[in-house]
Amino acid sequence: MNTYRVTATRDGDWWSLVASDVQGREVASQSRRLDQADAAIREAIALVLDVDGDAFELAILPDLRHVDVSDDTLEALELRRALTELSVQARRRTPAAVAELRAAGLTVRDVAQLLGVTPSRVSQIERQAHLVNSA
Repeated sequence: MNTYRVTATRDGDWWSLVASDVQGREVASQSRRLDQADAAIREAIALVLDVDGDAFELAILPDLRHVDVSDDTLEALELRRALTELSVQARRRTPAAVAELRAAGLTVRDVAQLLGVTPSRVSQIERQAHLVNSA
């Protein structure tokens, strides 16, 4: 599934949204609020590609260089973005880690402690993996 990178730049009271490489084209839209950006640019990209809006992923990257905020605030935002990305990576890798640690003989509680999740979450991950492997 394609992921399109969208730059969101504050322009007056609006966010200007630009996806710069959608089949070699630039697709633009705007939204009043940042929480509306996904729907606005998704609709524009879907129209250009003539596909459903769920046929692709979006990575919306707010650009605050033209907003009057301190370097500390920009750093805090970047750290939070990095934390979110690390969290996504950890979630993707957790099922394999659970399987490997359990195969190595560790208890559900030990695995939970190591991964920073609850024992019930470890059991849930194991059940989901079993269902996928049984299908």
